[in-house]
Amino acid sequence: MKKAVVGIVRLNNLVLLGKKIPGGEFFSGEWHIPGETKKPGEIDEDAVKRGIMEEAGIEVRVLRYLAQHKTPTPTLVKWYECEALSEDIRPDSDLEAVEWVDLSEVRTRC
Repeated sequence: MKKAVVGIVRLNNLVLLGKKIPGGEFFSGEWHIPGETKKPGEIDEDAVKRGIMEEAGIEVRVLRYLAQHKTPTPTLVKWYECEALSEDIRPDSDLEAVEWVDLSEVRTRC
C-alpha cells in the first residue's frame, strides 16, 4: 500500500492551498491542501516538510498528527497540522498557484 502525508499549513488565521497544474492525474486543475507521497524509509514529518518545500517553497514546523484515512487506490494518507515558518510562498513541483486562504474559506475552495 502506498503511503502519503498531507500538511495543513497555518499562518495566523490563514491556510496554505495549492492549485494543481491542469492535465495531471490527481486533483488536476483543482485547489487542495498540499500533500506528498512518502519515499521508502522516510518518516512522516520529513515527508511533510519535503512536500511543502517542493510545492510551496517554504519551511514548516510539524505540530501534531490529526488523522488518517485510506483512499480507494489504496493509499494510506496521514494528516498533520503544521506552522509556516515564512509567509513568502511560490508555486513549484506540480502546482500552478499557491495562496494563503482565510480559514473560513477553505471548504469552499477545496
